[in-house]
Amino acid sequence: MGTTKTPKLLLKIILIPICFFLLISVIWIVLAMVGRVKASSVIPACISMQVSIPNPVRLIDNVLAHESTIVITHDFPAVASLVNTAHESMNGFLRLAARGNIEFALLSGEYDGNLAVVWDMGLLSPVLRLLPLVSRFANVPNLYYVQAGKNSRFEFRTDDMTLFIGSYRNLLFITDNAAVFERRSVTQHENEFVILKPSNFDVSLLISNEYISVMLADQDPSIAAVLETVDFNSMVEVGLSVLPKKIELHLAAPLSSRQASINRLLTQRSRAPSMLERIPASAQYATILSAGTLQEVYQAALVFSSGLDETLRAADSSSRMLLGLTLDDLLFSWTGNEFAVFGLEGRQHPVYAIQITDERRREEVFNRAFRSIVLSENVRLNLDGMRIPRIEVPEFLQALLRQWDIFMPSPYYIIHRDFLLASESAEALLAAVRAMQRNEVLPRSPAWREIAGVHGNRASSHVTGSAFNLYYSLDLSMPFFLRRNTTLTSFLSLYRQGLARMSFDRGIVEISLSLVPGSGSGVTLVNGYPLDVGVRPSNRIYGAALGTEYHGTEDARLFFTAGNSAFSLNIADNTIHELSGQLGTHWVIPANGVGGGGSSGRNNTRAASSAASGTASGANAWVVTDRGRVTLVDANMEPARGFPVLTGHRLSSPPVAHDGKVYLCDEDGRIYSVDENGNLSAWGIPFTAAVRSPPTFFTVTTRRTATTYVGVYPKSFFGEIWLLDADGKPFPNWPAPIAVNDPNADDEDFIFGIGFGSPLLFAHNNRVLVAFVNQVGQLLIYDETAALVAPSPLTLNDVFYLQPVFDGEYLWLASADGTFYRISMDGEVLSQQIHGFTIMEEGHITLFDVDGDKVPEIFITGEGNAIYAFTRNFRSLEGFPLPAWGQPLFVPAHGNRKAEIFAVGMDGKLYRWQFR
Repeated sequence: MGTTKTPKLLLKIILIPICFFLLISVIWIVLAMVGRVKASSVIPACISMQVSIPNPVRLIDNVLAHESTIVITHDFPAVASLVNTAHESMNGFLRLAARGNIEFALLSGEYDGNLAVVWDMGLLSPVLRLLPLVSRFANVPNLYYVQAGKNSRFEFRTDDMTLFIGSYRNLLFITDNAAVFERRSVTQHENEFVILKPSNFDVSLLISNEYISVMLADQDPSIAAVLETVDFNSMVEVGLSVLPKKIELHLAAPLSSRQASINRLLTQRSRAPSMLERIPASAQYATILSAGTLQEVYQAALVFSSGLDETLRAADSSSRMLLGLTLDDLLFSWTGNEFAVFGLEGRQHPVYAIQITDERRREEVFNRAFRSIVLSENVRLNLDGMRIPRIEVPEFLQALLRQWDIFMPSPYYIIHRDFLLASESAEALLAAVRAMQRNEVLPRSPAWREIAGVHGNRASSHVTGSAFNLYYSLDLSMPFFLRRNTTLTSFLSLYRQGLARMSFDRGIVEISLSLVPGSGSGVTLVNGYPLDVGVRPSNRIYGAALGTEYHGTEDARLFFTAGNSAFSLNIADNTIHELSGQLGTHWVIPANGVGGGGSSGRNNTRAASSAASGTASGANAWVVTDRGRVTLVDANMEPARGFPVLTGHRLSSPPVAHDGKVYLCDEDGRIYSVDENGNLSAWGIPFTAAVRSPPTFFTVTTRRTATTYVGVYPKSFFGEIWLLDADGKPFPNWPAPIAVNDPNADDEDFIFGIGFGSPLLFAHNNRVLVAFVNQVGQLLIYDETAALVAPSPLTLNDVFYLQPVFDGEYLWLASADGTFYRISMDGEVLSQQIHGFTIMEEGHITLFDVDGDKVPEIFITGEGNAIYAFTRNFRSLEGFPLPAWGQPLFVPAHGNRKAEIFAVGMDGKLYRWQFR
């Protein structure tokens, strides 16, 4: 019997709590759902502006994931404080509560200037019933609970205002007006979105016509003139979406006008302009107007410019007299309703496009004009098999016009299908037409698909047609609305590419603006790459004679190792030369200072004759094995006279080349050098521990002298770094420890130091400094006397396998978990997490100035097959990460050739990209 009752008792013990929990959950859900109302329905009808946030948690997450957020928060501290506070306060409970819709309203009418905030608590709304109970335990400064029946509320009182906080069904209601609080209820006339759907955006706004008229009219007199001619038939609707690599803004408003010419444009239905499908993909900027015919646009323009009519009458009179054609004949009789201007990459002059609706009439007009004494047609130019006519003004007329400082251009033109294309550059015209013929057009480019957002984006535009399109890239052009130095333009300038569109749909005007951060230029893979070199290269490649000698020389080489062989690649014809039989080959590095050999971008040629070593002038390299076999080779991997040199040393670190010598770190703690004549000598002083990373050489050149400094880290548990001169002798007071007790730390425990990599030597404020970060994240900076320099010691509480680099203003570091640090010499620390990125001893941080603005970009590789690239403001360069790893090689721009980057992918192929 006892055995039978025991399972039943256990079953009751298990089921009763479960049933009780389910019952409570059902009651809780019923209480949360019964009597629910929308947050927007409680906002009073009299509003100037209403802001709707469907999901605040989503908004905050999207803002933090947005590529330009870190730049914006750095430049706008108030925004940084708001975003960080919101993010840090989002614990589990608040994240659940904050998923509900929040409505903010600025009231008008009798409540002009007052605020109302309504927060839908969702499934947590039953908590609102507990507010009276919570009031007994609340002890918040300036917060009071006032019992007033159904109007009981919290009041937050300050010297400037009082906030009234209470509940209404499933909503939390906040206002700064007692009357608004007491009258809270579902309004008879809810403020509704008619055109846009708020759930499609992160933030949506309703703005009254009175409020937006005042707000816009104060910004620009020309906008005020436009607003005087139109009527807002309802509220203006605005939607904002924040995506990782884009911001989208949509505006919609029903408009009408008392001016017939303007109302005719507003009441039409915009169509997708055919010219949009023909803009070349290489366009730097493009503006397309398709609001109406020239006659319609002219009639609308007369409303805003009273002097325009007189100007056109004078032009019509002149055209009749000089050409025998009226202005209607010359322009209006054959043109359509599409007009465009665009600029191509590398072309100084823009291309103009005019739609042709009557080609027979256009040809007749042109023929009549060319028979006049004012204009003539020159058809002698033939480019790439295409005859390109030119409209010319006779020289006697040009000379006469120059007397009044008037210049009349003589453009080239081409008729391509139903468009007339004109430009002062025949080459630009030809490039545009060839791109159209090959269908290499802007809508087919990845940049356009990213910025246009026509597929799949949550906030894709409702606009299918458009009366106006403006596309720009700040790296290539500056649109007119960003030329003023204001807070808005400072913000917009963070977004290197933009697309503005406007459409009309039977009285509804929609405007969309898409902004994409990043460089706006990116990289492109060079033809013929990736290259299969026949072997699997190591992940470190080097270059020689790739600087100013890069163009036209036969000595430009890439060096790499594979297996037990060393290779050179002639990048001119991709021929490969091999030095085989080097058992244990690990390194092939440019022979800096030998016979003109040097790393990319520098020519470190020494005065010593290359004939003395038997190498050809140009690209030379040191091939070194882990057993100390050293061979000096030329560009074709031919050994110099007297090589190889068998040193017998066991190398403890990779070799390093400097000033015509290669330096070898031995396991016995000494450093040896081999010169271009094959002479081996011991260098400097012996160390008590082996040097696991090569010495760092840093030369300071003045008008009269050149002083070389060398940084060395013999790796041991009680680590020290050394600063030596060119002969390997320590400077006074060295060595210095790589870990010290932080005087600002809470405890005085001794910090044991161990680290990885070579010390960083750099100059700042006319001082030579040495920086080193140990594995536990303590950054130390010493001066020449081994004295600590501010801001060190600086503890970053992270794990580091790489030493910092210095870009002239900031130190850059990357921790093992992919956190990217920027440290100023004033001690300011900024960081950003690179998602999914780890970096250890095989990683590299490289500085390289991509765009020639004297501010280098920062490139990072780690454990994966990816090269990341950032600007000083943590903005990711377009096109990155690239599929490669290890140590990349950068080739600087020279002449009209763009900068390049070489790297090896984990697929064993050699990649070569060119910066646009």
